[in-house]
Amino acid sequence: MRVKVGLNMRVKDLILPLLVGGLVFVAVGDRFLPSPLSTVSASSRAQLNGLLKGMLDGFSVYNRYHKTEDMIRQAEKAESKKR
Repeated sequence: MRVKVGLNMRVKDLILPLLVGGLVFVAVGDRFLPSPLSTVSASSRAQLNGLLKGMLDGFSVYNRYHKTEDMIRQAEKAESKKR
């Protein structure tokens, strides 16, 4: 019995190497590639950093001492008004 290998198998075989190559290009490409490609790698990394920063700016960091800090500020204000 003969198994037919189609286009889908070839695409699946290329995904991992292309993904790894792209990550290496963006991460450290500016250190060892020649001039035109090194600038593209550095600018790609800067753009990706900006994109990820922009996506994560909407999240707030949970501060479990928020209420305590507010109470301390109020107590300090009340103390300063008494003086």
